[in-house]
Amino acid sequence: MANEQIIVRREAEEEHDDHHGGGWKVAYADFMTAMMAFFLMLWILNASDREKLEGIARYFTPTLSYASGGGPDLLDGQTLEASGSLVGGSTSEERQAAIPTFGQERPLAIFDSRLRYEAEPEVIVEFGTEEAAPGATEGTAMPGAASAEPAAQVASGAAAAQADDAAAAALDRAEADIAAGLAELAADSDLAGHLQVARTPEGLEMQIVDLESGSMFEIGSATIGDSTRELLRIVGDAVAGMPNKVIISGHTDARQYSGRGGYGNWELSVERANATRRTLIENGLAPDRIARVSGLADTDPLNPDDPQAPENRRISVLLVK
Repeated sequence: MANEQIIVRREAEEEHDDHHGGGWKVAYADFMTAMMAFFLMLWILNASDREKLEGIARYFTPTLSYASGGGPDLLDGQTLEASGSLVGGSTSEERQAAIPTFGQERPLAIFDSRLRYEAEPEVIVEFGTEEAAPGATEGTAMPGAASAEPAAQVASGAAAAQADDAAAAALDRAEADIAAGLAELAADSDLAGHLQVARTPEGLEMQIVDLESGSMFEIGSATIGDSTRELLRIVGDAVAGMPNKVIISGHTDARQYSGRGGYGNWELSVERANATRRTLIENGLAPDRIARVSGLADTDPLNPDDPQAPENRRISVLLVK
């Protein structure tokens, strides 16, 4: 018994994590929820424009007191309510309305609008000449502004119509004076036929033309004869007292004329127009009323069907309307 051997047997024990429970899952879920909320907030801030960010900031930090006006004196910019409390320039209703309500009606509207695809808005461009009335602000219509523009347009149109009527009346007077001057030449019918008067889009055009029966200028010369001078006197008397500008142009036929030193139809038409200018000034036309003197040679025939017709040789005096 004393010599009995003691045997100690060791058995392997299985490891058990009895101290681990389900509490870590709750903590982990809270952590992930906080991280999701944090990144969602970052995304919202990045997706929102400045105006919406300001609205969010005002919503979470509303200002309950406002100050408007102000000055160096006592109570400047402040009023007394019925309760006796001082308020800074605004009523209770205004202060109540000043508290922002951004997002209270539809809190997810801002996020929903960011998630939806929105097509490009249709752009409609309107062209007009109307301008905003002085003193009008955006979104505010000034009394009478709607009727001011049409009234101004009507007045402008009436003024333009009066100016057109006055110009037409002036041309009528000039045409009547020329007709009266030609009536004095009734005995010499051939001479009266050399002066042609017509209305054009530019004004009243008076042309002294050559006819088969006679020429207003000597052949190849810019010298003005007595007959041409008499017709220019009638034209000068009709236009001398008017303020309209005068344009003088000389014309020739297509018959080629060549003088010494390359003198041709261009030089001849210019010299005849310039001689007409001097004669009109002698008959009372103010020099500063002459807008242009030009020679067109045979480039603008009166009778294009017959480039060598005598009526293509002419002097044109245009009374600009």
